[in-house]
Amino acid sequence: MKKVLLMLLGLSFVVHADSEIPDAAVNVQQPAVQALEWQVLAPIINEQDVRLPDVTESQKRLLATVIQFQDSAKPLDQESVSKARQHLSDEGIDVDTALDARARYMSLAQRKAESLNTQVNGKQVSMSGFVVPTKFNGVKATEFLLLPYAGACIHMPPPAANQIVKLSFAAGFEVENVQFPVTVVGTINAEKQTELVQLVDGKMNVTMGYAMEALTIEKYYADEFSNPVTGSDQQGSLDHKGHAH
Repeated sequence: MKKVLLMLLGLSFVVHADSEIPDAAVNVQQPAVQALEWQVLAPIINEQDVRLPDVTESQKRLLATVIQFQDSAKPLDQESVSKARQHLSDEGIDVDTALDARARYMSLAQRKAESLNTQVNGKQVSMSGFVVPTKFNGVKATEFLLLPYAGACIHMPPPAANQIVKLSFAAGFEVENVQFPVTVVGTINAEKQTELVQLVDGKMNVTMGYAMEALTIEKYYADEFSNPVTGSDQQGSLDHKGHAH
């Protein structure tokens, strides 16, 4: 009888121990992937907007003359500046005040463009957008600019730095068309850097506010396409399938 009891106790222990294994396995959680919207990458700067003076197109051209030639040592350039200043003064425009407002306006615009959200650092996120390849390994690209709308950085100036993500994907991804959106999953960090990148229409200095190491890049195909940021139609409407805007 004692032997039977010992065998039953042993069997009970084995069964109990085995039942604990699934619970332990359940507790091992993978990092949660967060859907990230482009707007989150551009934190609001609480500064008063700079108001530029109201000027006509001809006055803008005169101000441009002052800006372009005011530091020139050539007598003819200085004469042009003097005439432009006098003409503007006659029309009631304070040139120095206007140039100061312009400088403050541009400084604020740059701070807004380069303000970064460090709270996203190290997070694994999912983003939808458009990729422009900048580095290739054969037919596949391994580095890209991830952008909020199609056509950015191609025949037009780049978006604000906080709307450009430098994307790296060692496995490579074949970009069939820069007009087609993709969904990217990876780890993002606020990391401003300026690089001379090779684009389809030549080299360009681009300031990128963020960097992401991609785990996956998936084509975001549907029968019709739209901008995943604004929702505006490119060729109709796009089924977002729950991806980030």
